[in-house]
Amino acid sequence: MSHAYHISEDQFVRACWHAHRPLRWRLTLALFVVLALFPPVMGFSAASISATAIVAVLLIGFRWGLLPRIHRWRFRRTYRENPLMQREQQLEMNPTGFVLRSSNGESRYAFRELKKVAMLEDMVLVYPTTTLFHMIPTELLSDFELAQFRALA
Repeated sequence: MSHAYHISEDQFVRACWHAHRPLRWRLTLALFVVLALFPPVMGFSAASISATAIVAVLLIGFRWGLLPRIHRWRFRRTYRENPLMQREQQLEMNPTGFVLRSSNGESRYAFRELKKVAMLEDMVLVYPTTTLFHMIPTELLSDFELAQFRALA
């Protein structure tokens, strides 16, 4: 049985936000490494402690204030500039995998070939490669089909 669906801009942004989580973790780790190394490299003086505090405020402001806004803007722009993402998609499940179709073409995937599966609240992200993912709304899937994807997550 085939299910038709559209991916909304908000769904695309949430999926990309989830997919870029490792990058945000690496940036956060780099931020703390820089802050930990700054005083020993510069020396433990009042000036270096003040400089560390200033750098910390700037890096934290960038990481948790500006960067999320930049990412959301970039993801929304990507969605709006790519009409292929806005087209109707079709999902067909079968016992060993699934088929995704659109007016642009067709992709067939076996469950055993997937690199990763991520379960979000309202969609499943399936990764046929380490960086490319497809979004499948959970509302299209039966309990059994959701269980198949959860087993791979």
